[in-house]
Amino acid sequence: MTLISFPNLAAFSGGLGSEKLLWEANQLFREYKDAEALEKYELLLASSPEQLEALTKASIVCGRIGSRFTDDTHKGIYYHKAYTFAQKARAVDSLSAEPNYVMALSLSNLGQIASLKDRMVQLNQIKYFLDNALAQDARHAGAWHLLGRWAYKVANLTFAEKSANRLLTHLPLPTSTNQQAIQAITKAIELDPGNLLYYYDLARVQRESDLKSECVETLQRALDQKLVTTEDLELSRRCKILLQEVLKVRV
Repeated sequence: MTLISFPNLAAFSGGLGSEKLLWEANQLFREYKDAEALEKYELLLASSPEQLEALTKASIVCGRIGSRFTDDTHKGIYYHKAYTFAQKARAVDSLSAEPNYVMALSLSNLGQIASLKDRMVQLNQIKYFLDNALAQDARHAGAWHLLGRWAYKVANLTFAEKSANRLLTHLPLPTSTNQQAIQAITKAIELDPGNLLYYYDLARVQRESDLKSECVETLQRALDQKLVTTEDLELSRRCKILLQEVLKVRV
């Protein structure tokens, strides 16, 4: 009777209350209501600190929230929270795909605000975690997409970045090509054809690789996708702008 009258108590004692809280958080997660989702994940983790799905989803949510800020201070707050959740997830299960994926994702986000030396160290770490994720789940679309972004970054390292890697980290310089980036993101689209971000990133790599007809085809496919969230609306707008720019180049 106590659990019926006070359902939140069930969340703190585990069982059906925790399952309901996780379900509610996941619904918000799918709707990109990230602040509300994070609140529920954190509430669940307060009573079940090793709940793996809550840890991995909380990491992803923090990354998404951080990406919406324009200043490094606020980005850093959420990117570091994402990394902390990812570390905890991997401490619970270091073998499964998702904890390794969120580790790679959180490091990739941190690279946006890190020092030159730290970025180069993180490039090696990201590849390590992505390899682990894909070894466990070769159909993990998010890992393939992130591998494509990683490959594009590595293929286009600046002289300063290469020098920093040689002088400051003493780590082997990662190698990749734009073609490998295209292959990885194409694989992500095959596995999750409704994700607009994958099309947008593939089109950008294709454009930089002077594959203009392929780029146009990718953007046209992107604009045929169903728009579900406000994130989709923004990505669709970016795809339209990029398509206009590419077509002007082609005239």
